[in-house]
Parts: sequence; C-alpha cells; structure tokens
Amino acid sequence: MLTVEKAQDQHYVLVLWGPGAAWYPQLQRKKGVILSKAQISELAFPQKIALNAHSSLKSIFSSLPNIVYTGCAKCGLELEIDENRICKQCFSCLPFTVKKIYYRPALMTVVDGRHDVCIHVESKLIEKILLNISADCLNRAIVPSSEITYGMVVADLGFLSHPFHSLLAVSAEPCVLKIQSLFVSDENSYPLQQDFSLLDFYLDIVKQGADALL
Repeated sequence: MLTVEKAQDQHYVLVLWGPGAAWYPQLQRKKGVILSKAQISELAFPQKIALNAHSSLKSIFSSLPNIVYTGCAKCGLELEIDENRICKQCFSCLPFTVKKIYYRPALMTVVDGRHDVCIHVESKLIEKILLNISADCLNRAIVPSSEITYGMVVADLGFLSHPFHSLLAVSAEPCVLKIQSLFVSDENSYPLQQDFSLLDFYLDIVKQGADALL
C-alpha cells in the first residue's frame, strides 16, 4: 500500500498489487516552497470564466456573481440550491447550519518572461487578492448613502491599490509569489506529476520588506 498526497495536504491510499507492486520503489515525491517573481496573466475560475488582459471592467464586474458560491460556514462545502432558490443543508456538519459566501478557487497563470506556469489558488487567497473584501459583501454599499458597492471596488481596485484589469495587463508590474511545489518523479527523475499551489503573494517588495519573504 502506498500513501499519496494531493494538493492541500489531502492524503489517500493507493493499493499496488501484481505487476504494479514493482512501481513502488520507482515513485519519488518531492515537496518544497519556492519564491517566484512573475507577472500574473490570467485567473481562470470554474464555469469557464477567465479574467485576463482582454477583460474589461464591465466584464470583470459582471463575472463576480459567478465566481462566488454559497457554502457551509464550517467545512466550506458548496451547497446545492433547489428550484425555490433555497440552499440545502450540509448533512455532514449538522446541527451546524450557518452558511457563508465564498470565492471559488482559481487557476492562476503566471509568466516570468520565458515560461508559463499554472498555480492553484484557494478561496481565502482569492479574498486576500481582492483587498480582503469578503465574498458576502460584494453587493453591499461601502457606506449607507453611497451607490458604490464593494463589488465595484473589487472590479476596479482588485489587487491592493492596483486596478484589477491593470494587474492582468501586459504592462503590469510583476509580483513575488510564495508557491508550494509538489513533484512526483520516477527513478530517473522524470516528472510524472507536478502541481503548484499559492501560499502567499507580495505586490510591493520594498514595502513588505525582506523579512516577509522568509
């Protein structure tokens, strides 16, 4: 029996028998954390939503309802919605019934001038990218008397002090990304699988300081 690990520390058991048992000594797993300075070129969400340099502010704003979901506030499981627009319960967490709006995870494409790399970005880091604005606040006005909603702020100022569309533009400044890498190789170090997951990001290295990268 071989224990395998997917992204986000999810462990599974793989059973090898017969001729497949010979694979065991050939599988190698390497995991580490790297820092990479690169430009973000695209954020791809489920339902075929891709935000990139060609996305207008209008299209970004109209996409916001589709990059969030209603989930269990305890485990984050997406809850089904019936024909009456009522969310079903998370049976695994009963009697806990509190719900929460989450950003959907995304696949981020970054470019370092030579290579394109796809990185998995989980919900909480999408929220951090979007000014730490919670997904359940997108339809709320920033002040009671204002017509400007947090969703408008996210679309127009989606990455700290930089407009969302400018972040993805060709001329955008590169960011420093803290990435967890996971490689599975055979006995000849030939990569059988490679995954990257975003742990953190730094927009302005001067302001963050060198200690933030350690």
